[in-house]
Amino acid sequence: MGVRMEWELLRTFEAVARLGSLTAASKALGVSQSTVSRHLARLEESAGSPLLLREAPPRLTERGSSLLAAVQPMVEAALAARSALEDTPELRGELTLTTIGEMVRWKLTPRLPEFYRAFPHLRLRILADNRINSLAAGEADVALRMVRPERGELVARKVGTASYALFAASSLELHSETPWLGLAGSVAGIPEQRHAERAFATRPPRLLIEDLESLGLAVEAGLGVALLPRGLVERLHGVVEVAPRRVGARNSDRLPSRDIWMVVHRSKQHVPKVRALMGWLGSVMTDSSPS
Repeated sequence: MGVRMEWELLRTFEAVARLGSLTAASKALGVSQSTVSRHLARLEESAGSPLLLREAPPRLTERGSSLLAAVQPMVEAALAARSALEDTPELRGELTLTTIGEMVRWKLTPRLPEFYRAFPHLRLRILADNRINSLAAGEADVALRMVRPERGELVARKVGTASYALFAASSLELHSETPWLGLAGSVAGIPEQRHAERAFATRPPRLLIEDLESLGLAVEAGLGVALLPRGLVERLHGVVEVAPRRVGARNSDRLPSRDIWMVVHRSKQHVPKVRALMGWLGSVMTDSSPS
């Protein structure tokens, strides 16, 4: 097995183990799913034993876990080498930023003209993706996140705080049984939704929806009361903050807030074009009105 091919097999194995599916790994690596399957088969043939159990998601065997621990430092070293090659004073090329969709729409897109005025030779690729792992794998250069990462090779800096409160349409009649609205699906487990469930524990929600912005529009339409970030409410019309007691909500928990973190992989934090993007993001988040 040649050195180049061996690295491709190991990189494929690491991506599948990290991302949890062959489909996600093929997308991240830019190859077909059949190529991912073929790489895994060849690696397991070379190893002489299974490395991944083909379940949903794939589960590492004991030998697969040992191999992953050995491969991860190689991935980190490859990222550091790539960053060293990119470390030039010319601010040219492509940068990838990953964050949540609301951040893209509310804060970043309106400020993009100034980014391109300052850095006309840079190209931005913005992904609405909430996976911190995309930084560790080199799939993104910088991330804006609502959760501080725990991994040691990721460097995080707090750039803002989002505060929340209960809101309803000003036209909605408020009483102790006012219907409440919340979040579902992939965002059902976030702290704000859990807070709302506790606050309205005595009655079921009128509407659950898998999109924060749509939840705000439902409140604007007068369907009920919901826990929303103040930054979103600023973009709505006829929506006012309400005290929990006015809508029959328990007031025992303190209303939540979420810190916003700018995250970069340690190997890239000194690359000039990455620093340029981080500087612009820092100014956008600092200049924006409090959320």
